[in-house]
Amino acid sequence: MQSLTRRVSTLAVATAVATAGLAVCSTAASAKSDLGISVSSRTTAVGGPVRVQANGNSDDFGGATVRICIDEQVGRGAWRQLACGPQGRRLQVKVKAGRRGTLRFRAQLIALTGPRHHVVDRTSAPVAVQVR
Repeated sequence: MQSLTRRVSTLAVATAVATAGLAVCSTAASAKSDLGISVSSRTTAVGGPVRVQANGNSDDFGGATVRICIDEQVGRGAWRQLACGPQGRRLQVKVKAGRRGTLRFRAQLIALTGPRHHVVDRTSAPVAVQVR
């Protein structure tokens, strides 16, 4: 009977130690970032407005300033930055569709780690708008 009691108490102690270890590990990896982007419509006419909205936040860079930016790609062209704002806030941009084809938008979290030194923390998946 004593052997069974000893085994149960050993199991209880081992479980407590494992639980404490998991708690320490989960708090050490608490740096998080999230990012999302949406558009008002997936299709629009030439000259029509498209509202693009991005939300994002990050604590991966400690005290460094992190900005959220919205980029645009027309057709297969290069990405260009439309606007930037502070992290943790909603950034909204209104764009006029200039020509037929596909407009793509993405959001980026950019950390300002030094004078003129930027680091991209995260980039969202692009969302597309068909211009007809």
